[in-house]
Amino acid sequence: MSVFGVTKGTKLEERIDSNGKGEEAGAGLYAALAYLAKERGLTEMSEVLMQISTDEARHAGLYAVLNGKANQDIFEMLKKIAPIESNAFVKLHEFAKCVRDLGLEEAAEQIEAVALDERRHGEILSNLIKNTCK
Repeated sequence: MSVFGVTKGTKLEERIDSNGKGEEAGAGLYAALAYLAKERGLTEMSEVLMQISTDEARHAGLYAVLNGKANQDIFEMLKKIAPIESNAFVKLHEFAKCVRDLGLEEAAEQIEAVALDERRHGEILSNLIKNTCK
């Protein structure tokens, strides 16, 4: 049985939505702390914090599903998202140039690393669509 939308329109909908927003914020916070821990050489701490970040993102996903906020047509969504991920590569490289122009070389390099991740995400999604949606 699916739990998609089971709390939508109920007295719990607002609370579920609030919980989801809290989990989204938590995911970002723990990821930021993991990044800072890694910068300081605290590798084990960084890995633990990143795992917590991943858990928080998963929790946010659950709350979105409970309130029916996700599109149930997975392939339709992936077809929309894949080019956005791929196009982010160019936009982020342009942004990294702006950051670099401010003399923030290391920050620019980190943004360029994110750009590479985004391009890879687009490729992964495109392959999922190609190999699964027939």
